[in-house]
Amino acid sequence: MNLTWRLRTGRLDPEILTAAWRHVVDRHAALRTAFARHGESVVRIVHPAPFDARPQQMIWDRTPGDRSAQALLDEIAVRLHAIPFALDDAPLARLALVRVGPVDELVVTAHHSVLDGWGMQLLLDDLHRGYVAVQDGGVAALAREAAVPAPAEEGTHAPPTAAETEFWTDRLRGARPAALVAEARGAAPGSGAVLRHTLSPRSRAAVETIGRRVGCTEFAVHLAAVRTVLARGGATGRTTLGTVVANRPTLADQRSVDYRANTVLLADEIGAQDTFDAVVTRARDSLWESLPFHHVTYPEVFARLADEDRATLGTVPPVLVTHHGGIGSGITLGDEPARLLASPSTSARCQMLVGVFDDGADTVLEVEYDTCALGERTVRVFLADVEAVLAASTAEGSRVADLRVATRATARRARPAGGPDAAVSVDPAEGVLADWQRVFGRTVRPHDDFFALGGHSLQVLELVACVEKNSGAELDLEAWLEEPTPARMEQLLSTAATDTAAPDPTAPALARPVVLRAGAPGGRHLHLVHGAGVGVLPYRELAAALPGDWRVTVSEDDGVAEASVEDMAARYAAQLLADGLPDLLGGWSMGGLLAHEIAAGLRADGHPCPPLLLLDAPVPGAVPEAGTDAFARAALRGAAPGPRVPDRLGLGPRDDQALETLAVLLRVTSGDAVTDALHARHALHRRHVAAMTAPRTPRVVDVPALVVAADLDDGDLDRWRGFLAGDTRCVRTAADHYGLLTRPAVDEVARLAVDLMSASATAR
Repeated sequence: MNLTWRLRTGRLDPEILTAAWRHVVDRHAALRTAFARHGESVVRIVHPAPFDARPQQMIWDRTPGDRSAQALLDEIAVRLHAIPFALDDAPLARLALVRVGPVDELVVTAHHSVLDGWGMQLLLDDLHRGYVAVQDGGVAALAREAAVPAPAEEGTHAPPTAAETEFWTDRLRGARPAALVAEARGAAPGSGAVLRHTLSPRSRAAVETIGRRVGCTEFAVHLAAVRTVLARGGATGRTTLGTVVANRPTLADQRSVDYRANTVLLADEIGAQDTFDAVVTRARDSLWESLPFHHVTYPEVFARLADEDRATLGTVPPVLVTHHGGIGSGITLGDEPARLLASPSTSARCQMLVGVFDDGADTVLEVEYDTCALGERTVRVFLADVEAVLAASTAEGSRVADLRVATRATARRARPAGGPDAAVSVDPAEGVLADWQRVFGRTVRPHDDFFALGGHSLQVLELVACVEKNSGAELDLEAWLEEPTPARMEQLLSTAATDTAAPDPTAPALARPVVLRAGAPGGRHLHLVHGAGVGVLPYRELAAALPGDWRVTVSEDDGVAEASVEDMAARYAAQLLADGLPDLLGGWSMGGLLAHEIAAGLRADGHPCPPLLLLDAPVPGAVPEAGTDAFARAALRGAAPGPRVPDRLGLGPRDDQALETLAVLLRVTSGDAVTDALHARHALHRRHVAAMTAPRTPRVVDVPALVVAADLDDGDLDRWRGFLAGDTRCVRTAADHYGLLTRPAVDEVARLAVDLMSASATAR
């Protein structure tokens, strides 16, 4: 289970933050911990320091024009929280700096196996100390934790005695769980949301007054208020509330004293003559009387309950109440205080978990609730009732029977979050249409055009993977791209599913180029080569912009054969010789570099070679290394308009986590929801970059050529001229690298291609 803190901070320096985070990870062994299977056991692995840990950075210098900064920050936080950890891959904690215009937020996520709320407070205190030390020009003054022998660190938990479990079974006998009345809702089972509510000054004063009068902690008052609202709402009789009990050390104590927490069930029955003070008194006494038995876990108690009590109480209490104390308050990062925002959790551990936070002079109630059972309005009504009960009970002798609440509650067994009887929202669409609607997140009709709906290359990969998995048939992508609609896709899949003929073993193994547009007799033939990590799709708008009789074909990499530039070029040249050479050979990005090598190979083997159309292609022998961050920028720029793409991006040293975060950014910037397809494309991109950056000796080609520059500078164009001995023309466009194949720039590229063909025909 992930624990995420979302903090609104002052302006942070990314480089200083990186250095401070590394010091924190090196200090705490828990952050360098992973878990692995060893036979039937799970073993803990603590990696040595120093450890390569870097915060992720997603920085927009200005707010994207199509949404507010708050909406973007909200969605990123929710999606970052949801990224799972691989327990065998340390660190099991991650830090992300998200900046949208003037607003900085830190999203800190850890797996609950290595960190809890109190540990998170300690971690952020250390992060602040490290940040200040680095900011002041020194090394962060964070000594590593003292080594603790593994047996002492893991501790031992002896089974409870019969008397210890009987303490709980006696008190829970015949009790029923208090819960809110569940609503019929369409959320996915186990889905959750969080509300953060600050108590009014009047209610806050009432808690202090009642606590002094009864002689108890403020938490006992809050516990009594929750129980009273549920009882007045209909949860009558002897009922239980789940309560998290723990030692609450200060930060100074916690540096040397361990922290333990446990969930217990406290039972009580509110009578007709009870005053609110009496309910508070019993809450106080139940906490103190059970103190010697707080170490007995609820699963141990549950195992000893009578069958009827087990069936009634269940394994998870519907309503949990916990006191977080000062967790999340008093945090400073850099020169300014940081404010803890509502948890971005979208899952529910029970029907409703009420956390009580002490935030300076304020008290904050943070409610995590099961959206499959409860709506936001229901939770807000419950919180308003808590406020009303507290305010009405300030005077001594206030009777519970006189209190009125709008909350509807029950003492029947509540359906647990995600339980077997959870309501499931069923999509009425079936088959291919359902897959389309999942990818686009909206209604799709059978004859809607994929690209008219705003689809792009990554969504094609996801959609194809989805429909092929669900149908068990392989889609003819080339045929579908001629008419990219759900109806055509379903037709092709049906044909593929019924085509059971065995492949011809005598058929040649050589792959054929993809026909992007068939053209017409007498028309020109343009052949293009794929870019890095992509295939035919980036060329779709270019094909549409060319004269209607032009034939357009594309060489794609199957990701299987050898991947050097020379090998790929030789393979694609063989395809062209088998099908007939085109009138014009070209490519965008890596495709241009490969087209140049194809031309060199054709010339060397004595074949004629068509003119070259090189679209912002990297210069042979001068291709920079490009890691996962570069892939992420390319994927984002190819999927979304420029303003939606972060101005600065750093996704950290681990590819799996980086790609999960990239998927988050694709979802929030372009509506994409790629999973396995993104990993496959990254592997292909890495293969292509390795090929381009491998040492080789580029050859000079004597053919007419047009180099269209977007991101290439004048030095790059001069270097290209050195590898092109024929009539070479260089043209610069106003578009950037990724805008070159979209309108309006692609119309200019199409015109230049036509001019190149005309000039070449005249020269011949």
